[in-house]
Order: sequence, then structure tokens, then C-alpha cells
Amino acid sequence: MSTPDPNVTPQIGGTSKEGVYDEKTGHGVPQSGSGSLDEVEAYHPQAFGTNQANSVKRNAGYAATFLTQFEVLSGREWKILRRDWTLFLAHIAVSAVLGVFCGGLYFKTDITIAGFQSRVGCLFFLGALIAFSTLSALYHVVEIRPLFLRERSASYYSPTAWLLSRFVFDVIPLRVIPTIVVASITYWMAGLAHDAAHFFKFLFILVLYTLAMTLWNFLLACFFKNGGIAILLSALSALYQMTFAGFFVHLNDIPPVLRWLQWLCPLKYTLEALSVNEVGSGLTIQDTLQGVPVDVSASLIMNLLFGFGANNYYRDVLVLFAFIAGFGLGVIGIVWLKVRERR
Repeated sequence: MSTPDPNVTPQIGGTSKEGVYDEKTGHGVPQSGSGSLDEVEAYHPQAFGTNQANSVKRNAGYAATFLTQFEVLSGREWKILRRDWTLFLAHIAVSAVLGVFCGGLYFKTDITIAGFQSRVGCLFFLGALIAFSTLSALYHVVEIRPLFLRERSASYYSPTAWLLSRFVFDVIPLRVIPTIVVASITYWMAGLAHDAAHFFKFLFILVLYTLAMTLWNFLLACFFKNGGIAILLSALSALYQMTFAGFFVHLNDIPPVLRWLQWLCPLKYTLEALSVNEVGSGLTIQDTLQGVPVDVSASLIMNLLFGFGANNYYRDVLVLFAFIAGFGLGVIGIVWLKVRERR
């Protein structure tokens, strides 16, 4: 028997999952791949009776529990990923190449003032890379949106179950793992803090930022029907974050009328937390300025050059969690209230 097409909706409530002849009812389910409720009823009326379908539509109930829905949808996502490893392998390969490139660019930075600027530049590069790489998460949602609308109109499963399965099988293989790859290669090549505690705190911040940016792109993809508009706004938001992150311009030098925009910038908190983590390892700047030796704490230079607070690491972690929660609730609300089939 041929392997079922993952784009054909698995019937989570009593119908055949294989899309072939059903011996119990004597009816066949079409294998056209549309998965529409009317088509299934036409070919398989006993497995999904008209009265049951109308009752489901009226009461917005589901024939299976939430866990069963999540299990079936996760199985479909896993089959799609397993049959075509191209995207996953491309993310890993690109992450490894970029990790080597970034690590070579900032290879073994010294502890002078210029070297410290290079360290922060390395951290900024990683944040900007994550902001742009999560654009592919937006494309996936735009691509699968028509299928979700058709299946939701038939009340096959809860939108929350679909969102959760989509998030899990997008974030872990395509976001978290590539982030860990590029960050791990860059970290040791650039000669950042050489101890496990600061390394894992470094990874923790980047993973949080990856989750926040993935959910942000999910939100844009769900809110706008036109994928081009969503992609444009996502790219513009990445440029906005780069502007107000504190690397290109000192945060305290921004005019007051625009300074408040920094508080809405996830990359600002990410870069600050990464910089504070690096300085917290006991980094000391040793340089010579016009023949005068300089030996000063890196936290002082960090505050003078970028305006970052030396004690803001855990505050930044909480703010990133707040962004994740806010974007996540926004995605759920938009999917429930806006992403539905309208006739």
C-alpha cells in the first residue's frame, strides 16, 4: 500500500485514515487530497453522518480529545518532515557555515577597547542573524494556511492543537537546533567567556530570542492574508530592532521623542543580556591609549559605549519571557478569532 499523503486530512473522529476502501462500511474515501467535509460525506456517509457533522458545526465540538488531536496532527507534521529533510538539512548546513564565518570574522578577539567592541559586534551579528532567519517560519504558516482553513471549517480539530503541533515541529528542528549550532561554533572560535556557566547562559538567551521571533512571525502570518505584506513587515521589524538594539547608536543619545522605542525592541534586551553575561565573567580591558596603559573593568566600557546596565541580565530574561507570552497569546487569539473560512 502506498504511503498516505500528509496533505490529506486524517479523519480524527471515526473515518478511515488511509483514504482507501473501507471494508466495514463498503464505501471508499477519495484520495484527491482536498480533505473537504462535503467530499468525505459524499463517499463515506456512514463513517461521518450528516447529523453528526451538523451537530459538530453547530456546537463547535470535536469528535476527539485535545490530546488525540495533537497526537494525530503531530504525526502528520513528523511525516512531512521525515519525507523531505531538505529544509532541515539546509538550516543546519547554513548555520554551520555562518558559524564558521562569524567565528572566523571575530576569531580570538583580544581584550582591548577595540576588541571589546568586536565582541559586542559578534553578539549583535548573531541576534540579527536569528531575526532574519526566522522569516522562513512565516512562509510555512502562509503556505499551509489554505489547508488549515478548509479543515477548520469542517471542525476536524481545535485551532490550538494545530498551532501547538505546528509550533513544536517548526521550532525544535528548524529554529532551536540551528541556533545552537551557529552559536556554539561562533562562541568558542571568537574566544568568549571560557566556562560552562556563561556558555549555557549565552545559549539560553539566544534560544529565548529565537522563540520570540518565531512567534512574532507566526503572528504576522496569521494576521495578514497576503504573505507579501507579512514578509515585508517582518523584514522592517528586523531593521527596527537592529536600529534600537544599542549597537549602531548609543541608547542615551537617541532623542527623547524616539528613545521609548527601545523598550519595544526584543533585540535590545537580547544584546544587553549577552553583553552583560560576557562582562560578568570578569572581563578586564587592557589597552594603551597614547602611551598610557589602561586597565579597567569591561562593565564600565560597556556602559560608556553602549549604555547597557551591568545588572540587567535577569531583567532581560524576564522581558524576553514576556515577549514570548505576549506573542504567543496574540497568535492564539488571532487564529481563534480571525483565521477562519468566510463565505
